[in-house]
Amino acid sequence: MNTYLIYGNDYGLIKREIDKLTKGVSDVAKYDLSACKIDDLLDDASCMSMFEDKKVLIGENALFLTATPSNVNHNLDYLSNYLEDLNHDNIVILTVITDKLDERKNIVKLIKKSAKVISKSSIDDKDLPIFVVNEFKSSGYDIDIKTANYFVNYVGKNVDVIISEIEKMIIYKDDDKRITIKDVNDVCCRVFNDNIFDLTDGIMKRDFKRAYECYKDLSFLGEEPIKIIALLANQFLLTYQVKLLSEDGKSSKEITEVLNVHPYRVKLALQTDYLTYELRNILIKLHELDYDIKSGKLDKVTGLEDFILHL
Repeated sequence: MNTYLIYGNDYGLIKREIDKLTKGVSDVAKYDLSACKIDDLLDDASCMSMFEDKKVLIGENALFLTATPSNVNHNLDYLSNYLEDLNHDNIVILTVITDKLDERKNIVKLIKKSAKVISKSSIDDKDLPIFVVNEFKSSGYDIDIKTANYFVNYVGKNVDVIISEIEKMIIYKDDDKRITIKDVNDVCCRVFNDNIFDLTDGIMKRDFKRAYECYKDLSFLGEEPIKIIALLANQFLLTYQVKLLSEDGKSSKEITEVLNVHPYRVKLALQTDYLTYELRNILIKLHELDYDIKSGKLDKVTGLEDFILHL
């Protein structure tokens, strides 16, 4: 069976499957089926490769397999005939980013019958360390669950980034198949923005359990408390300014122009239920915390943790 449909709501996982199917094949052609007809892909699939025994034709954005309207008039009879003839040397891969196919369509029913269908759902954050372990294992590498947890915290929870960092590590550790925390520190790119955003977002939404967990992740990664304090102060200052301007009758657009920040940051600041006097008090506490740490009166780790726990 040389015809595949890969779908799911995480492009990184879809791409991972494509890479497995195209491994070792240099004659690969891609078609954007949201802009061109399936006919063009199938015409190409019916021709022999000029360079090797077989070629791969990838049809991305096969929206005609979903409930989403397609602006392209695909010849689905042509596709049906192609699917019913199972004797194909070339590989055809259709992909679409969706968590659900339109099961009512005859072409979907035929593809499920005549092609190999691969569904790649998003991975829950809690399952990412196991995903990392299995990805390394499939390539002949060994990583324990503790190191896999560290790996996820270090590079972030974006599956595309995780896969990219795994591939980088595999190249680096070509002679030694055991992945250690030192390897992660030496080779991988550390995420910071995602974690600090989660920390500030948790605090702004008064989700202190989440905020504390994010803080522990940042501590685990060795982020400097002074840096975290500065970023928190920046976020609270912006929120305080936004609140003051809003109470002064300014619209979101006017606030954006006055503060010269992205409209989304203004939107998030307006959504918090902190009152202006609470924000002012928090800013004072952050200033005092920063001063006490820099003057040696307070341990930086203990001080920041105490601040978060007593918000």
